Amino acid sequence: MSPAKPITLYEWILGQFTVEGRAEFVDSLAPSFERLIEPGARALDLCCGAGPFSFLFERLGAEVTGIDNAPFMIELATREAAGRGSTVKFIQADVLEYDLEPEHYDLVALLGNTLSDFPLDAAALLAQKCTASLRRSGRFAVHYIDGVYGWIHGEYQKEEVEQQEPIVITRRFRQYRAEDMAIVETYRNETTQEEYDYTSYLYTAPVVRMIVGGLLELEQVIRLSQRSFLDVFRKP
Repeated sequence: MSPAKPITLYEWILGQFTVEGRAEFVDSLAPSFERLIEPGARALDLCCGAGPFSFLFERLGAEVTGIDNAPFMIELATREAAGRGSTVKFIQADVLEYDLEPEHYDLVALLGNTLSDFPLDAAALLAQKCTASLRRSGRFAVHYIDGVYGWIHGEYQKEEVEQQEPIVITRRFRQYRAEDMAIVETYRNETTQEEYDYTSYLYTAPVVRMIVGGLLELEQVIRLSQRSFLDVFRKP
């Protein structure tokens, strides 16, 4: 791990995306995917983390591939798969650089608001790659959180204690970059003074639908809360 990504804080952030940590969120979306996945379907879970949705797709009868760029997460996913007797194929790779097999998948999913990890140009490239990898009538499901809503309604906390025990971890707003609609936040281990700057990009429903809608047909919008959406697009 590079000095810019202190290992304990970086792994703590990633640790929020474990199977256990995401169980409630996975359960909330399971009914939607029950309607989207047929037995024998091929599913691709992008930025899969430790595989919580990969294992859901497998349980619903799909043949699943999960891709994530974090070795730490792929290690957790592989270990979890072994314990479950799962056949999900986990790959450690950059989703923007990895060659996806053309017209191969019935479902490509980008979940857990991981869209916010990508600047606009990268998100557009990813949408193109996903479109090319879908079979005819295949679907692209993307979950995202409206990044502007919290600011308008005063819900965004510029300083917050993210964890009290066993180590106090805080998060502080550092910078808003108007040129690429990015927020930079500093996560800090208050015991060791170790810090990690995390950059996320703000998306809204119209922006997501502009990026993907030019390639695929918007089939369904599932509003999970005032600011949380699951959009399902279909390849004509």
